[in-house]
Parts: sequence; C-alpha cells; structure tokens
Amino acid sequence: MHVIITGLSSIGKNLAELLSKEGNEVVVVDIDATKCNEMAASSDAMVITGDATQRSVLEEARLKNANALVAVTGDDSDNLMTCMLAKEMGVKKVISILNDVVHADAFKSAGIDVQVKPSAIVAKHIYRMISQPYVKEFFSFERAEIFEIEIEEGMKCVGRKLFETGTPNGTKILVVEREGKYLNEDAKIEPKDWLTLIVNHKSSKKGTEFMNKWFTKG
Repeated sequence: MHVIITGLSSIGKNLAELLSKEGNEVVVVDIDATKCNEMAASSDAMVITGDATQRSVLEEARLKNANALVAVTGDDSDNLMTCMLAKEMGVKKVISILNDVVHADAFKSAGIDVQVKPSAIVAKHIYRMISQPYVKEFFSFERAEIFEIEIEEGMKCVGRKLFETGTPNGTKILVVEREGKYLNEDAKIEPKDWLTLIVNHKSSKKGTEFMNKWFTKG
C-alpha cells in the first residue's frame, strides 16, 4: 500500500512509523527542512521537503499511485487544500485531522474523512474522568458515544435486572459481560460486571442523567 502523509507532527511521525513497520510504502511531505532531515535519518519512509498544497510536490510524492493521503498539519486550511487537490488528482481515500471543529462542515462538504485533533479527545477523556468517574473508557463517533463501565459495589444498579433500569430513548445497553460471558436481560447486575452502552449525541443529556442515576454510589 502506498500512503502519503503531509505534515511531520507527532501524529504524522507515529503514523509513518506504524505504516512503514507493516511494510507499506510511505511518503512524508513537510515544508520544514529540519524536520524532514531528522525524519529521513530515522525512518524508512521517503521524505520530501515541500509544500503539499502544490500539485508539483504531490506529483513528486507519486500521488497518482497512492492508496491514501493523510493530512496532519496544524493548519486546517493547508489540510483542506491538500486533500481537495488529492481528490482532484484521483486519490480515493483522503483523510485529515481537524484542528478546529468549526471547520468540520468545510471538510465534510468536500467529501473528506476527518478525525478530531487528539488534544480535543484527551480533553474529553479528562472531562469524563472528572464528571463521570464510573466511565472507564469511551469512544466518540459522529452520531453517538459508546461507554464502558465497570460495576462497583455500592452503585445503584447493583442487584437490578437489566430491563429494570429503563433506558431512555437514544440510550441502549449493548452488553453486560461477566467473566467473559454476556448476560441476558433477566440477569441481575453484580459488582465486577462490565457494562457497555451507546448514547446518541442528540440524547446526550438524557444519557448522562441515566448514567448518573444508576452508576453512582449511594
């Protein structure tokens, strides 16, 4: 697989290393010569110093042979221009990080797959740790979030059957796992169970109220 990465951010470096280790053909493009020299000295990826918003630079990276282009610079405008140019030149899979969510509509209108900048994801994890300490892990998608909760002694849901919790519209318990086995709706929730639920973004307030009702202690 031939992949072009534009931007030598920490994301770009780590992605290039992961792809290279798997035997993929990776080309990294960045306008900073110092970063490029450092990357070239420590990586098997091909490194090009240049402006990825320029057609000639992408041609040098053999864009027409690429299976995918990933734009990970810190500038949404540059990422958008690069991705649009890549699509115009025939690349089917074009992905960009999104540094500022206010630019999301512009990327979506152009048919570009976006990933929110990791700093925003980290901030959201910290927020969950503070406001909802019972959430052990969560995954955020465009239309919903999935939460993993470890049931602890003293939580209000302990001893209740799954169907008794009365999940609101937009919230659904996907599975409850106990010692590697999935429980049915008639099972009573016990400490050390792992519960996974999904909450639609439009119902996030009701979902939060539901979780605070059943997974807090006292």
